[in-house]
Amino acid sequence: MGKNAADVIVIGGGIVGSSIALRLCESGQSVILLEKGRIGEEASGRSGGGVRQQNRHPAELPLAMEAIKIWAAMKDELDCDVGYRRYGNINYAHSPEKLESYRKTAEREKSIGLDVEILSPEETRYITPFLSDKIPLFGAKYCPSDGTANPLVVPKAIGRAARRKGTEIRENTPVLKLICDRNRVTAAVTEKETYSGNTFINCTGPWARGLCNTIGIDFPIVIKKESVFVTEAIPPIVRPFVDSDWFWFRQALEGNIHIAGEPTKRPVDDFDKSVDFKSFVEVGRWLPGVVPYARKLNILRAFTGLIIAAGFSGHGFCLGPVIGKIVCEMVTAGKSALDISQFRYSRFEEGQSSKEEAIRVN
Repeated sequence: MGKNAADVIVIGGGIVGSSIALRLCESGQSVILLEKGRIGEEASGRSGGGVRQQNRHPAELPLAMEAIKIWAAMKDELDCDVGYRRYGNINYAHSPEKLESYRKTAEREKSIGLDVEILSPEETRYITPFLSDKIPLFGAKYCPSDGTANPLVVPKAIGRAARRKGTEIRENTPVLKLICDRNRVTAAVTEKETYSGNTFINCTGPWARGLCNTIGIDFPIVIKKESVFVTEAIPPIVRPFVDSDWFWFRQALEGNIHIAGEPTKRPVDDFDKSVDFKSFVEVGRWLPGVVPYARKLNILRAFTGLIIAAGFSGHGFCLGPVIGKIVCEMVTAGKSALDISQFRYSRFEEGQSSKEEAIRVN
């Protein structure tokens, strides 16, 4: 093949695209990965870093449980500590109704084989003693095998592994459009080059809709952005990933607290990743009421990521490694060993997935 041709052209170098490229090269395929910027510096590198199984759509949970097996071996496979630790994931119940909802979800998850627990208010406060005693708390749902990883490290480490296996990675190479011939994609066009291949894989996250539009497909993606705030490093006070209906926070291995909340999440019509002053003010108002210790902390920086309200809906960080395995199987064997029938594109036309379900499943 020529320098701009390969068996597979992967477009997008986040955790999903890099994982797919890695598995395809391992299967013997030649791969070119085209990334508009640098590997792992868009949604994957701006995620919350949660690697959780609990509280997922029933169709997603088996994928997440399979992904955990890959995460557990990732340090050795990539020869890199990506910060993956199983410190658990805890979801607060701020009302009796929410706790009952968690109980029902836990029963379903246990029937599939996931180890989850319903905690009393006392057990919840024991695990998270930093939580304000002034907020209503009726218990929590806890998955001890969930964890976190460093989103700044993971996709880049997978990208390096893909390159070692033979993937040709071309950064700063945005794809402008796709070309079809007789209902089959035959080329990807950049500003300077045209790339040809047998298979093209669109892993461009929030940009996927625009790229699909170039071949007459409207993929229903809605863009939202969420601002994440990073405090100064402090001694360990938070081990699990802490989640609720309207905020989340975790402590990185380096000691910094990463915080985000529903008030900082807004729909947008473009890809603006700036953080406005209003977001800082909002966090400063609500965070001390949840975690009183936060009054002592300085916020060092903030960044904005893009939450995909369709596709992976912000779930791609955990699922990325197993998606690499699934797509590789689809390319090389024609089908996946895991059941992914509920994610078929035709479901939108069949009316089996409403717009709201497509937007948010967790």
